[in-house]
This record gives sequence, structure tokens and C-alpha cells, in this order.
Amino acid sequence: MREPGITAGPQWFSAQLPPLNPGERAEYQVQWSRGGRCVATLPADGSWYSLRGVTETPRSGHAPQGEARQSFARSRPASAPRFAYDLEFFAALTVTLRAEVIGATPDGYRANFFITGGTVVGPHIEAEVLPEGGDWMHIRPDGVGMANIKITWRTRDGALILDQAHGVFDLGPAGYAKVAGGDFTGAPPLLVTAHWSTADAKWSWMNRCHGLGIGRVTLETLVVECDLYIPKVGQRIGG
Repeated sequence: MREPGITAGPQWFSAQLPPLNPGERAEYQVQWSRGGRCVATLPADGSWYSLRGVTETPRSGHAPQGEARQSFARSRPASAPRFAYDLEFFAALTVTLRAEVIGATPDGYRANFFITGGTVVGPHIEAEVLPEGGDWMHIRPDGVGMANIKITWRTRDGALILDQAHGVFDLGPAGYAKVAGGDFTGAPPLLVTAHWSTADAKWSWMNRCHGLGIGRVTLETLVVECDLYIPKVGQRIGG
């Protein structure tokens, strides 16, 4: 029988140790007493824990204290996947572009890429990409282009779907100088995340989806080929 007031399962306690100056040492034991009688001691062999004072290195943010620190350490996940998932292929997006080069700005080298035409073809969708949407991109000094895409699809049955995507277009370490010098060659990789909006009831399920786009851009012809996937989150691994 459990004593009144004693909770089943593990119980956690915290204590505040006195501060130590750099180089100072202290030893301590943890003892649990009840009714004036020592019930348990840590370390269990009767030895002592040892501490040495060090110079604290300031860190940004606020570290958890006391019980919160212990709770955080206990709940910290292992470096392994926790959820099963699936990437469902949705469609192949192909678009052609025309470039509007703005040039070097305080936030990078800017170039707008406007749609001249395109298609979205997949197992459950067939649509055209309407002209004049595009990608309002800026290229960082390290050669990474930051994609800012807003385009409109019109499905075969007449629904309009807004596709908004953000991601990275990696031109390589020399990419900034290359583009700034007017050298549009190669086929750098494009990685984006997308979400969709529509008012059409038949396609309203897409309002709940978040997409992943993986592809390349052929710079000589300004053709984008991007495969679109919809991630599906499964059950927790291990129950």
C-alpha cells in the first residue's frame, strides 16, 4: 500500500547549489530523509560529487533553470526520425520564362522572371500556367537565389489555383558574379515549398496541402522543370 501523499511513478526534485568562483571546488551528497531517517543517498556508495567553478560564457537566449533544465534534458529527442512519412508525386510543372533584370540592390542582385507559358500534368491534374505570374527573385552574394514565386494555374475544368512558393535556387559560390556579368548558363537546382489557394469547390482539398518542389532551371532557355510532391505524415515510429 502506498503512503498517503506519495505519488506513483518517478518523482523529481531540484536544489540550488551555492555559486562558486572560478577555480573553487566543492563536494556534495544528495540525501533523502523521512521521519529523521536517511532513506537514500547519492552517490549510492557514500562517496561525494565534486564541482569546480568556471568562468561562464554568455549565451543568447535563456537557458532552462532548475526543474525545467532537468525536464528538458529528459525530454530531448534522440537524433533519429520520430514519424513515418510518404512523398506522394503530385505533378510535373514545366514553365518558360522571360527575364526582367533589375541589377544589384542592397538586398542582392534582383531579377524578375515572368511566365510566358507552362503546364502542370499529374495523375489527378491537368492545367496550364497562365502568363504574367512569375518569380521575384534576389540572388545573395553567396550565389544562392531566394525564390519568391506567385503563379496561377487554370485546370482543364476551368478552376483557378494560386500557387505560391518559396525556396532556394543555388547558382554556386561564383553565381552572383556570374549572373551580374550577364552569364546565364547551366542548369542549377531549384528546391521550393509551395502552398495553394482556390475558391473552386472541386479543388478545395488543395487548400490543405503543402507541397515540395524539386527540379532545375535551364538558364540558356529559361525553362523550369520541377516535380511537385505532397508530403504525408504517418504514425509515430515505435508506437
